[in-house]
Amino acid sequence: MAALPELPRPVLDRFRSAYEALEAARTWYQGSTALRFAAVAAVGCEGTPATIASAIRARAEEIRRRTGVFDHRRSELRHVVAALLVRHGDTPAAFLDEHDRVSGFFRAEKLRRGGGFESAAILVLRILAERKPLRQEDVARLRAIHDEMKRHHWWLTGPDDYPACAILTALPDEATAIGARTEELYRALAAAGFSKGNALQLAANLLALTSLSAEGAAARAAALSERFRAAGVRIWQTDYDELAVLSFLDRPAEEVAARVLAGRREAEDLRPSPGRVGTFNLGASLAFLDLAPRSGGFGLLSEAKTLLDMQAIVASQQAAAGGAASAAAASG
Repeated sequence: MAALPELPRPVLDRFRSAYEALEAARTWYQGSTALRFAAVAAVGCEGTPATIASAIRARAEEIRRRTGVFDHRRSELRHVVAALLVRHGDTPAAFLDEHDRVSGFFRAEKLRRGGGFESAAILVLRILAERKPLRQEDVARLRAIHDEMKRHHWWLTGPDDYPACAILTALPDEATAIGARTEELYRALAAAGFSKGNALQLAANLLALTSLSAEGAAARAAALSERFRAAGVRIWQTDYDELAVLSFLDRPAEEVAARVLAGRREAEDLRPSPGRVGTFNLGASLAFLDLAPRSGGFGLLSEAKTLLDMQAIVASQQAAAGGAASAAAASG
């Protein structure tokens, strides 16, 4: 994977400037959640926050023009996709053309349609390939990893795991070894007191990218969780992916937690308010960007973090749409 631009400092000021530039052009019917995640991705882009925000808006508008009214890629998630395209010198036309072509590989591999999850996975694969044309073999490897997950947790594994599987294709190991590694991490995290389920599977999948032992990774995540609880911040299952990403940082838990809480306080001042989950998510993202070295696998993990945040938006949007449909059916 190509080296990412050197991360400018200070991270918080750069994030706020990018977000304010994006927010200034927001229309009344647009939400702010995707813009906040786009601003996180913008931190690692070259240029001034104003020029980066302008480039993100231009690419997001091109995605809107090139997709149909009911195309999931036309949603507000296009701003996050646009930010990552800017970060990697990519264009909407090239990405959308490749997306349509690679979606055919997903069908050839008998993978269920995944909507926004599938789009996120294709974007991950494209980033890993440094914009070179993807092959069906790349999607076949994703499917092999997905099949291993299903072998261990068939009731948990679905299209929502496509982005994580795409990230895991970066590992040199065979799919069976990757599946065994993620399962070992899942069990170690559960033994450390974390609740089993989808959130824990995602955390285990992320931690498979680290060189830590399963017990060491679980201990680091547990230490971070305890530091947050000591500071009065309760950790929910929705926060497990944040703990996993923060566990990559070879720093004392006290230092990492303090940096996250500082970022969270900054996020609380944003308008519109991100809410409790949003402020913790942003605090963790900014702390990671501030503390992580720009070498080794950390560039990939930074991409993974933004794309998994994007995945969380997809999940919340799908849940809201499903709830609205159920309510309409019940009242009909």
